[in-house]
Amino acid sequence: MSSAGLSVSPADSTSSLDINDAIFCEHGKEVCEACAFDAREENDSFFGLDPIERRPLQVPAYTKNAKDGSIQCKKHSSDHCSTCFGWKKQLQKIHKDTERKAKEKAKEPVSILHQ
Repeated sequence: MSSAGLSVSPADSTSSLDINDAIFCEHGKEVCEACAFDAREENDSFFGLDPIERRPLQVPAYTKNAKDGSIQCKKHSSDHCSTCFGWKKQLQKIHKDTERKAKEKAKEPVSILHQ
């Protein structure tokens, strides 16, 4: 499922971030061209979803706690913020939207005039 050119497994990356049980690259991205990193499949699997081709999760603004290195959302200063870092709910919505768009696209009429 990895995008073209993205090959680093999140499990093999030494600089990945664990943000409330989801994996992101050192830049805070689920898919990162600079790191050749794609954690979509691993994150989907971890949260009990079948991996699909989908848009990446977006990480809200965060800070790294200087004392323990934990990642905290800037808005609530929490490392387990279910509002900002509620990945399972976000993934379920992304999956539902992706499946809905696929169904809509399948229903579109195909014209033989434009071949």
